[in-house]
This record gives sequence, C-alpha cells and structure tokens, in this order.
Amino acid sequence: MVVKESDGAAVPGAAMLFALAALMVFAALFLGASRRPLPMMIAELVALALLVSVLLPWRAPMHRAAPVSGAGRPLSRPLQSFLILLSLVPLIQLLPVTMGLWAELPGRAFYAESIRLANGNSSGLDWRAISLIPSATEAAWLALLPPLAVFVVALRLDRERLLILVLVFLGIATLQALLGLAQYGSAAQTDSALGTYLNRNHLAGLLEMALPVSLALLAATVGHTRPPHAAGRHGRRKRTFRQWVARFSVTRINQAAALGAVSLAILLGLIFTRSRAGVTLAMVGILLSTLMFSYRLGGRNTYGLIGTFTAVGVGTASLIGLVPVWSRFTYTDPFEDGRWKIFDATVRAIGEFFPLGSGAGTFVEVLRRFHPASFPGVTINRAHNDYLEWLLEFGLIAGVLILVWLLFYVRQWGRVWKRGDWTIWRFAQAGAGIALLLMMLHTLVDYNLRTPANAVATALVAAVFFHRTRSDEGRRDRKQRASAAGAAAPQPDYRIPPENQSNPFGA
Repeated sequence: MVVKESDGAAVPGAAMLFALAALMVFAALFLGASRRPLPMMIAELVALALLVSVLLPWRAPMHRAAPVSGAGRPLSRPLQSFLILLSLVPLIQLLPVTMGLWAELPGRAFYAESIRLANGNSSGLDWRAISLIPSATEAAWLALLPPLAVFVVALRLDRERLLILVLVFLGIATLQALLGLAQYGSAAQTDSALGTYLNRNHLAGLLEMALPVSLALLAATVGHTRPPHAAGRHGRRKRTFRQWVARFSVTRINQAAALGAVSLAILLGLIFTRSRAGVTLAMVGILLSTLMFSYRLGGRNTYGLIGTFTAVGVGTASLIGLVPVWSRFTYTDPFEDGRWKIFDATVRAIGEFFPLGSGAGTFVEVLRRFHPASFPGVTINRAHNDYLEWLLEFGLIAGVLILVWLLFYVRQWGRVWKRGDWTIWRFAQAGAGIALLLMMLHTLVDYNLRTPANAVATALVAAVFFHRTRSDEGRRDRKQRASAAGAAAPQPDYRIPPENQSNPFGA
C-alpha cells in the first residue's frame, strides 16, 4: 500500500502492543458501539494490560533501546501531566470525607438532608465519597481506560504500524457505512443508516472523522511517484519519461481508486444516516480538505495548476451537491429544539455544583432535580453537549483540561503545517487534525465521546495528529544548535581602519 512509511526499525516489543491496539480498535469500532457490559469489560481489561505494559518501570529498558527515527518519542512532560490529571480526577472524586464536610461541599446540602432523613440518627462523623454516586464514578473511570490506552500506545508505535492502524480504522468505517446503506435499502424498520450503532448521530460521528483522513490519503496517493520517506529531499527535478509513465501505473491507479471508493462509501453512509449535524460537518470537512490538499496532490502538486483547479472543482461540486441533500434529506430531530432547554437545565446544575462538580457519571441522577417541566415522563440521559456535561460532573478542572487541550491542538498544527514537500505521513496527520476538529464541533450538540467506539476512534485520530518521532526532535535540536551557533559567532568588523580613512591623493 502506498501509505507505508518505513523510516526505521520499530520499538522492540512493539509488535505485541500493535496487535493488542489493533484488537482494541476493531472490537470497539465494530463490536462495541454500545455500552454493553461484556464488550466494555473486555475492552477495559485489554486497556489495563496495554497501560501496564507501557507505563510500568520494567518497560523502561524497551523504550531506552529504541533510538530509531520511526518510533514514537516518549510523551512530553505537559502531555504526561495532562493525561495523569485526566485519569486521576475521577479517582480523586472517590476519596472519602466525613459526612459533615460532605454536606458543606457545593450542591450536596440538598442530598445530605435526604440522607439524614433516610438514615435516622446518622451522625456527621460517617464517611462518604466526594462523588454523589461512587459506583457511577467508578464505571466512568473504567470507561476512560480504553481510549486512554489506545492514545498512549499509538503514540509509542512507529509510523508504519500507526498507518496500518489508520487503514484498519478506515476499513471498519467503510464496513459500518456499507452496513448502514444495506440497512437503509432493506425492508428493515429503519429510516436511516445505523451500522452497529444505536444512534444515527454516533455513526455519523465515526464517518465524519474517517472522511477527511481518507481524503488526505487519497490526495497523497494521486500522482505520488516517490517513496514516502524520500519526499521533500531533493526539491523539484525534471521528470524522466519513465517517471511520467510510473505516475499512471496500474498499482497507483488501483490505490487511488481504492481510496476514492472508500471516501465515496463513507460519504454516502454519512448522508444516509440523515444526521443534520453529520452532513453539515461532512461539508466542512470536504471544504477544509479541498483548501488544504488541492495544491499538494502527491506531496509536490504533481499535476501543477491543472491538478489544483481540478481538485478545487471536485470539492466545490461535492459541496454544491450536498446542499440540497442537507436541506431535504437530513433527519430533523423532533427533540432538537428541546436541546436548548436541556442546556439551560445543565447550566443551572453546573452553577449549583461548581467548582467541584457532582462526580463522574452522575449526570442522569443530578439532572432529575433540574428536569425541564416541558419534558414530562422523559429521562434525560445526556446533556447533548459533552463540554457542559463535563463541567457539571468535574467542575472547574474540566474547564482547565478543555482549555489545555485546545492549546495543545493549536500548537500541534504549527508543527504539522510546514513548507516544502509533504510526505504521506504529513497528509495523514493533517487529515487527522481536520477529523479532530469535526469531532470537537460535533460534541457541542451531541455526546459522541460518551460512546465507547467513538471515544476510541477519537483517541486513535488524536494519536496520529500528535505523533512525534525522535527524528522530528533531532531536526528541531539541530536547528536550535545551528541558530545558537550563528548567534554566538563573532560578527565581522566592517569599520574602515584609520590608515585608510585619509585620501592619499588629496591636497
């Protein structure tokens, strides 16, 4: 496959990590789209094994023995701190405090009075976890392990194996799209594509992440005639007749056709989910992909100005064709107008429990107290905005983590977006960056990241976007040393010496 990027030997022992990570991605995306107990338990156990194998000290010799260019570098200190804090917040909410202190915490007084009435003569010296519902917080922490494990392990893999994981991701997304199309075209009692999901919006969330990644690899494949690791080394050179023929070889055409078919299947599956947010974000993804990749086809814009105009024309035509689909075909959710009332109820609950939060996994029970009167007899299980739900459950620390994540995201774009030739790896990273943006936008109006499959897919895409190798670090260090040496070098003295300042031919 053309996306193979072999730039060094892999980390010793990484084959087992890769196999477990691939199993996790497959199980989560194809078998574990819902929160069924057995798939969740298996995914959590595999995630725990992955995290232990990567993080325990006895793995350190393996990491130190991998100074190769293709292997992922160890996590940076800021990213380590972010992940540690993210994983510890639910555990901190399980710490016990006395009942008297617990009743003084924000939002707990109402529940403390009910507990006293239920327990009769309960004293304030009893102990209770900070979270309103400790069992729900434990389940939320366990559900965090699979995406966390996929992210950490994928960052440690070499680029070749990580690109294979990307192909696995695209293959599963294509199968989900084809299954959804078959469901829509069959006599089944469904008016939209679902795949193995229970919610059309969550299938749309998976496909909207896969679409820019497939378009990025398609743009990298079209007209690419050099090995990925050689791209960008020699600049533009005059092509021989043999190179022009190689550009149109059967293998290249088959690769481009395969990726084109994958992109088309994913787009059709997304359309037939009839998700208004999904189709809207697909249009945004196509627009961003067109703007980013149209003048980089094959890494060096192999087809020149004609290729750029053709890519822009195809992208514009796709957007124009999706406009009537968006207005006539997408699914109008009767619950959509009520989301603003849910948002309002969630914001009131946030104010009640701020800054500590109510505890991970406690949203359903907490919102019963703030339930909108216009929704009688309905259980509101999600805020339909993950950011608001995180602020309710985690409080101020959730806001800090969200802001830090956005800073990481913007900073990484500065590393990905570079001048010169683009290797296929950089195409994949840019496509992953667009996919992350689409998911961050979608989660404003839905709860995709609460679905295990989409949480794992997001973690994989994030690992591709944030992946950095030792060779990347080496290039940066060399640039820093060169700039420091240039600054330290003595500046030449251009002053005219005194003996040459007088005119010997003067009077």
